[in-house]
Amino acid sequence: MPLQARTSASLERPSHGGTRLLRSWNKAKILNYLREHPGLSRAALARTLRLSPSAVTEIVRDLLDQGLLTEKALPPKGKGRPSLALEVEGERNLVLVWEIDVDRMAVALMNLQGEVRIRRLLPPAPNDPDKALTLLQETTRPLLEEVRVLAAGLSVPGLLDPPEGHLTLAPNLGWKDLPLGELFRKALGELGLETPWMVENEANAAAYGFYAHARGRLAAEDCVYLNLGVGVGGGVVAGGQIYHGARFHAGEVGHITLDPEGPSCGCGKRGCAEAFLSYRRWQEGASEERLLEMAERLAQLAAIILSTLDPSLVVLGGPLAEAAGSFLLAEARARLPRYALPVHVPEQLVLSPLGREAVILGMGALAADRFLEELAFTEVV
Repeated sequence: MPLQARTSASLERPSHGGTRLLRSWNKAKILNYLREHPGLSRAALARTLRLSPSAVTEIVRDLLDQGLLTEKALPPKGKGRPSLALEVEGERNLVLVWEIDVDRMAVALMNLQGEVRIRRLLPPAPNDPDKALTLLQETTRPLLEEVRVLAAGLSVPGLLDPPEGHLTLAPNLGWKDLPLGELFRKALGELGLETPWMVENEANAAAYGFYAHARGRLAAEDCVYLNLGVGVGGGVVAGGQIYHGARFHAGEVGHITLDPEGPSCGCGKRGCAEAFLSYRRWQEGASEERLLEMAERLAQLAAIILSTLDPSLVVLGGPLAEAAGSFLLAEARARLPRYALPVHVPEQLVLSPLGREAVILGMGALAADRFLEELAFTEVV
């Protein structure tokens, strides 16, 4: 089963497969629309989505029977029966998120609307991946008694092949050449969860979290997200979807060389963006002078990204952005014209309002999209 998430925005009408597949697709379409536009009646859904009233009635009945929708009476408008407002059920039907990072792990349960219902923060990941997954598993088990898990997602800071779930390298965790997806699937199975699942790089998850949070308030559907943590990762959203690249390593901007004579980097080179801009470096010598140097390097890196990818926004996130983001943003914006082409403006560099929550929110949104994909492209028997 492919694991790479298809975003809800990309639920394209199937070109073949018969009426059963089309009905599945319409079911996912209705559920997805209601998670973003709650409170609509059946008649309003039929008009908006250009479906027949009878098809909407039948599909809504199924979704109500499955517990995925709830309904309540709308205030009456004149004589006649009041309309019933439909909403996605958001207390019991949840997606499971596991976050593995260098300085912490987390378990979260979120609804399809993107709201975190339960969150547990854990100590940093052990060097042993099996121990890390066991700790996440043990934390999750008591949380599952009253909920139904629709899909699950796992984020990790490393080089991943999302369709296969294979982790090539996570240098800051000390992990490499690991069948992480298979280990995740096994851990879920031991919890009794036979559910769609996926794994994703944490910077990609954070990028999608920012995009999903800002969707509808941004004119464009693209951004590059800089996750400034123990390492420096980048996530690219293009056309409303994560761009992974030919080998699934797009966004590894932390190892762009900014100064070949600069400080040593964990990758073995010198002067990488990560060597200048990591949260660890800030912790080692927090000062205004250090921040000004970091702002200079950040402006360099942002200019490279703007020139090569031409995104609408370069977004600053992660622990360093939480600790010193406002200062870094102002100083990097002031220095950006020194490195960027005139077509790029300082206002394209922005600060994420989500902080570290972006990873969990993004992973939850991706897992929700994964559930909708499964629903849309599985024939109804």
